[in-house]
Formats: sequence, structure tokens, C-alpha cells
Amino acid sequence: MSGYNTGPRVALTGRYKDAAAEFGGIDFSVANVGDNVFFNIPFKCRVVYAGVIVTTIIGGDAVVKFDRRHTAGADGESRTDGTIANITLPDTTAVGQVIYDKAAQGSLTEEAAALLVTAATCQAGGGFWRNGECQNYPYGYLEPGMEVVVQSISGTTGKGQPILIVDMCEETMGNLAAMVETA
Repeated sequence: MSGYNTGPRVALTGRYKDAAAEFGGIDFSVANVGDNVFFNIPFKCRVVYAGVIVTTIIGGDAVVKFDRRHTAGADGESRTDGTIANITLPDTTAVGQVIYDKAAQGSLTEEAAALLVTAATCQAGGGFWRNGECQNYPYGYLEPGMEVVVQSISGTTGKGQPILIVDMCEETMGNLAAMVETA
């Protein structure tokens, strides 16, 4: 545990676009540029870091972004661009190396949040739309019903497994907008 009102630190399990990616890792070739892994968010949490474990040596710089979707499965205008992590795996990165990013611990400034005047622009910019205004929560603040999408950006050679490490946050289910108990 690492702070007030924080539960255990856990690694979330991702869903892969296909069995080959799940078994060997994301193939960073041109054919696989785009969305490859999806982390569904089952509880309120904060991202500690996101990373990639290299499973096949990298040939040429490979870029991987972790984006936050405010609504799982829906890109729309509210998907962020690399706010959870923006990782460059350098040429010749060896098997077994873990390259990670703590970008999710940052946030919009209050001034930047004030300039975002719609829910979509606020969410795409990394903020949270609450009570008719954009609030500057940390980029890695996640609630149930959200999703983190891992996308390969540049075509190169090599493979890697994405990881997402979070601290669980204690919360009453009734306080979470996307949590609804069955009848």
C-alpha cells in the first residue's frame, strides 16, 4: 500500500486482438500498426506505470502508446493520445528488458483544463468532465467502465508484452457512475 485510501498494487490483465499477440506479444511490424491490447478497468484505480516487456529483440525504434477511453469499446472524440504512456523501445532493445513510462502520473494544468469547454475535448485532453467543467485529475485516474488501449504506432521488427500496473483505490460501488447492481 502506498498512501491514504489506496488498496493493493496489481497488474491488470489485457485482452489481445488475436491469439498470436497474446502468446508472443505485440508484433511491431507495419502489418500490426494500430490497436493491439485492451485493458478493461474493473475498479477505481490509479496507474503507477505502464510498460512493455521485450519478447523478441527490437530492430528499429518501436513506438507504443497507451490511451485512455472514457467508455470501454467506444473511440469517439474522448479517447486520449498516449496520456497513460508513450513508450519508445530503442533499436536493439534486448529480450527481457522492460521499458516503462510514468506519464499517467501527470495531469492537465488548471489553466489548460479551463480552456476545454466540452466533455469530449476535456476527456480527449486527459481531463474529467464533472459538474459541467473540465477537472484536471491525474491522467492515470481510472474508474470502472473505462478502458486502456495499447497501440503500436511505428512499423519495425520485434515483439513485446504490454503491462499496466495500478494501485486499487477504495470506493463505495454506489459512488461510481458506471457501476449498476443487478435487480
